[in-house]
Amino acid sequence: METTKKVETLIIGGGPGGRTAYAALHRLDKKKSMLVMNLEPTVVCSLPYGVGRRLIPGGPEDAVVDISKSPRLPRDIVQNTIIGSVISINTEEKVATIKTQASEYMHVSYDNVILATGAVPWIPPIEGVLMSCDHRIDNEDFSGEVVCVGNQFVPKASLAKGIYVMRTANDARALDKFAQEAQSAIIIGSGAIGLEVAEALADRGLTVTIVEALPHLTPALDKDMAKLLEKRIEERGIKVITEKQATSYHNGSLTLNDGTTLEASGVVFATGVRPDTRLAAKIGIKVEKGIVVNKYMQTNIPNIYAIGDATQIENTVSRKTYLPLIGTLAMRQALIAALNIAGKPTEHPPATSWGVSTIFDLHWGSVGLTEELAASLGMKAAAIVMPVRTREPAMPEGKSGQWKIIFSTEPADSIKKGQILGFQIILDGESPLSTVERFLDMIVRHETIPELIGHFHIHSPSHNPPDDPYMGIMFRYGIN
Repeated sequence: METTKKVETLIIGGGPGGRTAYAALHRLDKKKSMLVMNLEPTVVCSLPYGVGRRLIPGGPEDAVVDISKSPRLPRDIVQNTIIGSVISINTEEKVATIKTQASEYMHVSYDNVILATGAVPWIPPIEGVLMSCDHRIDNEDFSGEVVCVGNQFVPKASLAKGIYVMRTANDARALDKFAQEAQSAIIIGSGAIGLEVAEALADRGLTVTIVEALPHLTPALDKDMAKLLEKRIEERGIKVITEKQATSYHNGSLTLNDGTTLEASGVVFATGVRPDTRLAAKIGIKVEKGIVVNKYMQTNIPNIYAIGDATQIENTVSRKTYLPLIGTLAMRQALIAALNIAGKPTEHPPATSWGVSTIFDLHWGSVGLTEELAASLGMKAAAIVMPVRTREPAMPEGKSGQWKIIFSTEPADSIKKGQILGFQIILDGESPLSTVERFLDMIVRHETIPELIGHFHIHSPSHNPPDDPYMGIMFRYGIN
């Protein structure tokens, strides 16, 4: 059965970017929009906490977004949402073909398209992670859940027994069930999701081991800061193995590149994601690291915009393109695309990476470049590391932490001497969010350490210490 429909804007992808694009167009009185999605909408960052059930007692289901009840979404979104996949787009005739969940086909003519196809879990090409079968995906079929193993997109159902990832509601459900039955788990990768899954499974009573290929945990932090996390993690009974790579997996046995064999009930790959650019590439959109867009979120094909995890933008610090892979930035991009579609020209400013998370009540945040990354990019940089306290010394409820500020030591190209390139924080027992956001603004505005004189410190004995941390940074940098 085939049906035909006409819309002003076709939004492909139901993640944070796609949902925000629909809401923004609605508010801009562009209400003839259609949303196409083949996955349940979720709050991805909340899924590990659903598995852990300590912070989200209701489990993974409470991290699934009910679009019919969300106060952030227009009421008509349900009737204008198609569960299925866009399998092709005729960009000259402006017609998209949709394969619905019921395997029926729809042809939708459009004025504009917003691609919000997101990213999928990436697994290194390790022997044994896939079942012995033909794993190729029909390039005409974009339905179903997939992972990227090496450079190949494969059905998620082809992963070997005992191999897990964390990206969708079904992934969280599978891990939740695994946690009920298993005794041990290996987490490969130690980004925010990897650490959060490690904590979640430890909360469920499993014996957990983390394996990280890099010299230290958490690539968003430098080694000196990551060591503070590693100490807390090991204190809570999780084994940490660094500078080792998995080479093969077979029936619960994971072999590392030094010959070590680890046994576990299951292995969770938290080794990052890859942008899903398959549809974009198929229809002739320019793709590099991700989909190439201009400052208006427009692709090289007229009337087709791209937003979110599949899209590359300019990094304000390095001036190179990068993949942010940040949900809140996808939402910002959705608004920008919607404004431009509505005839209100709006530019996307260069951005930078950021992240905030917590493990075993030790909070960490990172924004901009690490000292290690700056060095790898050939930048002349140094760092100031300083202890911080969340209350006056006399107040026993105060918590201790550490800041690290990365700055340039020499001018180069668009980088100024003393420019703040990155910021990291470790804080015990309290959220660092507001501090990280403040440094994010400094970094994207290319501020230098001497310019911290323009940032003020409000003191309240029950909230923070009297010492102005911005003056502390300036004193350590030198105020001559």
